[in-house]
Amino acid sequence: MTRSREGVTIDEIARVAGVSRSTVSRVLTGHPNVKPATRAKVEKVIQQLNYQPNFIAQGLARGSLNMIGLLIGDIRNPFYAEVARGVEDIANQAGYMVVLCDTDYDFQKEQIYLQGAQKFGFSGLILMSVMDVEELVPVLKNIQCPIVLLNRYVHAYETDVVLVDNFQGGYQAAKHLIELGHTRIGYLGGPQLSTASRERTAGFMQALKDYGIKLNERDVAYGDLKMDTGRQYGQRWLEQSNRPTSIFAANDLMALGILDVLQEAGINIPEEISIVGYDDLPFVGIHPISLTTVRQPHYQMGATAMSLLMDRIRGNDTCLQRITYTPELVIRETTAPPNLK
Repeated sequence: MTRSREGVTIDEIARVAGVSRSTVSRVLTGHPNVKPATRAKVEKVIQQLNYQPNFIAQGLARGSLNMIGLLIGDIRNPFYAEVARGVEDIANQAGYMVVLCDTDYDFQKEQIYLQGAQKFGFSGLILMSVMDVEELVPVLKNIQCPIVLLNRYVHAYETDVVLVDNFQGGYQAAKHLIELGHTRIGYLGGPQLSTASRERTAGFMQALKDYGIKLNERDVAYGDLKMDTGRQYGQRWLEQSNRPTSIFAANDLMALGILDVLQEAGINIPEEISIVGYDDLPFVGIHPISLTTVRQPHYQMGATAMSLLMDRIRGNDTCLQRITYTPELVIRETTAPPNLK
């Protein structure tokens, strides 16, 4: 018998509402197979009796806890916080808790979380940090709970996916710099085992090819999407002769790292160099020099992924979904035509 902290049981709710115990359970779990009038009646009784469900007890009774595992690459990156907020809002509405698992972009750590998914009692998983490597495919296929991939995918593994068109985002960033008149463009990309990073790179490269811009390999580097990596790239730019007049960084944190180093060195932005980021984190628009960037719908991506996952948890019989959002270039203060004097 499931009893709330206030001592009210599901059986008592069923008796007062004049419905079966299973109907009350379906209402509590958000099951769609309940008539609207019945749902409203049960919810009214739940409110009157001040019922607070014990989701852990309910989960133990059916062999899994009402918990969603959310694997992220770096808990310090505000991008993940915005996405997690979208996941949590939908999860909480359905009576599920979200557990953050920070992999720090470490493949071994990622495997440990995935291999332990069943032991942890997760009802479902949303994966934002997984790398596109063959070794992960059997691990993913062994997991019994539903999985949604967010902002990346794994070849040879089919499941629901929520993406941003990262190719288009990379293309937009390069096109903006080219249309301003830049022909010497530097690039700081993300981990190439990430499909999101690879596609941003591919879009950037395609734009250069389409506009006949040659890329100097000396101006290209790949990093871990952290601010320190941006600072290192910025320092490298300072030490160069024949420098690029613009830089596209594959996320906002690396772009801000570049920006900070160059400002500390007295470089005028965007007069001496233009910088474009990717994400549109909440604070980049209020930075002392607001960052031109490519916007992703962080919150909506998380909410959509969680909605897809709930469909799977509830057993809704639908085809696998692949939802792709279109990124948006946001032009601010860090880009301008090159100063060729």
